[in-house]
Amino acid sequence: MPVPTSSRRLVPWCAALLALAWLGLPARGGPDTFPQALVTERVAREGYARILHVAPGGDDLKGDGSAQRPLASLPEAMERAGRPAEGARVAVLVASGHYLQPTLALKPRVDLFGGFSPDFAQRDLSIHLSSLTSPEGSRILLGADDVRVDGFHLRDARVRGKGAAFLCDGVSPQVTHCVFTNNRTLTPADWNPPYLHETANDGGAIFCVNGAAPLIRGNVFYDNATECGRGAAVAADGGAAPRLVGNVFANNRAGLTDPMRSSDGGAVSFFGGSRGEISGNVVVGNEALTRNDAGGIFVALWSAPVIRDNRVVANESGDDAGGLFLGGQEHRYDAPLDPYPPAAEFNILVERNWFVGNANGARNSGAMRITMETRARFVENVVTENAGGVYLQRSELDWERNTLWQDWRFVEDKASLGPSRFTENVLLGPAGPVNARVSFVRNRAPADAPGGPHLPLPDRFVADGLRGELSDLAFDRERGVTSLRTAAPLPAGVALAGRIVRVSDNPVRGGQWRVIARASGREMVLWGRLDAVTKAPRHFEVLRSFTPAAPGAEAAPGSR
Repeated sequence: MPVPTSSRRLVPWCAALLALAWLGLPARGGPDTFPQALVTERVAREGYARILHVAPGGDDLKGDGSAQRPLASLPEAMERAGRPAEGARVAVLVASGHYLQPTLALKPRVDLFGGFSPDFAQRDLSIHLSSLTSPEGSRILLGADDVRVDGFHLRDARVRGKGAAFLCDGVSPQVTHCVFTNNRTLTPADWNPPYLHETANDGGAIFCVNGAAPLIRGNVFYDNATECGRGAAVAADGGAAPRLVGNVFANNRAGLTDPMRSSDGGAVSFFGGSRGEISGNVVVGNEALTRNDAGGIFVALWSAPVIRDNRVVANESGDDAGGLFLGGQEHRYDAPLDPYPPAAEFNILVERNWFVGNANGARNSGAMRITMETRARFVENVVTENAGGVYLQRSELDWERNTLWQDWRFVEDKASLGPSRFTENVLLGPAGPVNARVSFVRNRAPADAPGGPHLPLPDRFVADGLRGELSDLAFDRERGVTSLRTAAPLPAGVALAGRIVRVSDNPVRGGQWRVIARASGREMVLWGRLDAVTKAPRHFEVLRSFTPAAPGAEAAPGSR
């Protein structure tokens, strides 16, 4: 059967708390957060003045919009909804089926809910799939304020513009529990800019601009792309402030045909003074191709979202930063750099994230690269098992209580920036050069690490990893998940959802890192698709949680 990597009983949570003073680390908030994507929520029908129904078997001419005589299309439902006054919201309930339609312009106070059975008696997003597509060259939805879109599959859009599936231009809808798959922005017509790093067609699925602040919660973004543009799943620009909460970003790709390195952010891009938040998401298996930066999350040009409680796993870039890229200035060729903004205007918080299994082309910043006059505060993050760790330069940074269980370096300073501080971190190394003004206080690191003297660094983390064998796997394209069957039942009472796992044909090396969506019995479901390999994976290893062990208790052996 699958066995813990230690034969002793795991250290209880209360004992682990006692170890925090020994390591100089805080608790990480109890149970881990992880996405509640594709949850079927009840539609509160009593909150609507009017309800319209749409089904493939409906009739736009003879139907009245009731459950017994539904309409056939969303454009007709939107027309009949009119323009509801405040306090007179309209709900449009959509039965399972495929709906091909021209671009649908949403309306304030007209909410759309998919996932209903043909008779509208049941709603289950895992069974009743309501799919929206648009004709070639047209996006699917145009956003509006005060509207919710919940429970749809938005797919296959091809747009020579920004936001192939959904455009939010100065508006702030709620987008919840949807699946965005196989949407793509095409290269701009006659694309031949004089410089690299130009703005092209951003947002393979969703684009937010001009102060748009949508709530994008509990969705799955799978296999979306830009041919040339930032953010293969979601992109923000022009002072937008989207809230990306509890989503899954898996196997999206930026820069399919980009010759000008203008496609940073394999999953997400925040650019041009954007704010908002990126919290509680799984960002797994995304790519920024053709020498672009940030396979996972790209943040630049004075953007400062809060980046909190994410799993950033197995992303890859052709140039810098497999997992996370932070930059202040943009690349400038024909204009002077911007003045450095004060801390009250520009300071990025990166808190309680996991960076595991990411890689970049040069293998020197697989986890992250922080550069170009960034100001940021890193708190309680875990960085381990990346192909290249933390690469810092020309930035003003506070690192507090992080676990960097691999290589790190701070290679360059800039006189116009303030000094950086490393306080109470675990810094395994190997450490590269530190050629910047950095103060080191109460860190645990090897004796020869730069900035010493440091506190001692034995491996003092709980041995709560898990290893076992696999007997089969299958990929579900509709939901963007891979199901693994384990050779023996998984341990009862061990919560694995949200944990990070390596699957491989070799029990001790190589393989692919992913994030567990759910697990019980002999089934383990992972977010996203595994890359094609010559030998099917037959082994799995759940990464330990990096919970500090109590003094005198057994710690995890080795690097895992």
